[in-house]
Amino acid sequence: MSYHFLPSRTARFATLRPLAAAVLVLLASGAAQAQNQSMEERLRAQLRVTTTQLQQAQNELAAFKGGAGPASTPADIEKVKKDLASSQAAERQAREKLSGVKQQNQAELDKANAQIAQYRNAYDELLKLARATEAERQRLAGETMSQTQAAMQCKAKNIQLYEVGQEILRAYETQDMGTLMSARQPFAAQSRVKLDEIAQQYGDKLYEGRFEIGGSNTPAAEQQRSQ
Repeated sequence: MSYHFLPSRTARFATLRPLAAAVLVLLASGAAQAQNQSMEERLRAQLRVTTTQLQQAQNELAAFKGGAGPASTPADIEKVKKDLASSQAAERQAREKLSGVKQQNQAELDKANAQIAQYRNAYDELLKLARATEAERQRLAGETMSQTQAAMQCKAKNIQLYEVGQEILRAYETQDMGTLMSARQPFAAQSRVKLDEIAQQYGDKLYEGRFEIGGSNTPAAEQQRSQ
């Protein structure tokens, strides 16, 4: 009789480890993406301030050139030009940084989406594996129950065979020595027939008490003698 073992709890937990790792990776990716978004917001704020300063410098320079403002010296105009150039450089640098962060965020987003698709596929595979494992567990549980019932039937049949054997022994114990000796003589037909009838009677009982395994029609007594 073959025995099957159900998957252990450790084995079932082992199948869930890749999914847990996937969740951790996604959480880490989400945290990194949130950090990049926060940096992008700061750069946007810095760009707005720099753009405002640039507009102010441009307005001051236009006022100086148009003579609309108070009297200014060439040094004042030169200073405004330097401030304007500095503001323009700062705005250009801020835009470049913002563009770099946007590209990085987009790359992180694309990577996160790819990982989500990858781990979604892994989750689907784990789900299929879990369902197959559960189906196998139920099948093995059913086989174990059937084998247990078969073993109980074997035990009951063996008890019946033992009782029949005891009846046979008691039947022959009741025969006297003269009857047994006459059965050995060639011409003691009556005694021989009587013993044959007894043997046939208990042989039928043994046959009725047989237990078949796997569709075999061989009586249990013959299987035991063949072993």
